[in-house]
Amino acid sequence: MQLEKRIYCIEGHWNYGTREVEPSVEPILQMLQGLGQWPYARRDCATVEEMNYWIRQEWNRCREGSVLYLATHGEKGRIWLSDDYSVDVAGINADCTNCWVHFGGCNVLSVQEDRIEELMSNSGATVVSGYTVEAGWADITLPPALALELVLFSSAAARSVDLGDGRSRPKLRKIADDLNDRFPDCGFRLHVR
Repeated sequence: MQLEKRIYCIEGHWNYGTREVEPSVEPILQMLQGLGQWPYARRDCATVEEMNYWIRQEWNRCREGSVLYLATHGEKGRIWLSDDYSVDVAGINADCTNCWVHFGGCNVLSVQEDRIEELMSNSGATVVSGYTVEAGWADITLPPALALELVLFSSAAARSVDLGDGRSRPKLRKIADDLNDRFPDCGFRLHVR
């Protein structure tokens, strides 16, 4: 059974030290769903095996136009699912044909164009987005990346971005330009096939 178009979030373990409650991106997903813009599903993930399980069992059934949102720690070209498990971006084994892959981790897209093109080619993704610097997720008041992502996904919904339609490319580029103007310190990057 195919699932409706949605944001499908695989969230790693953030491990912010002594905090009683581990932070999560779920509140922004709840807000986007509450506004009627994006239904979502969110799964916790601490290992590569868990990530691959969720991709096989649920993500691969999502309708075209969905967003695979990898909310993890990051470094240049890698996502960290937990302190012990990381994955190279080009090694993410997901069918993302006419879909969008968003990396919520800092520095993940601080790589050469060919690495992003390899991910897009291997997965079929139409759009890949994320950050090239420390994007401010650790800021307790209002993390800039959180605000950026809320505007990013809200703008895509409001502008009726259709990832299977080449006419949406200018809309996506306009959204990216606007976000880089509004959040210049986040190092946001968006690639469109």
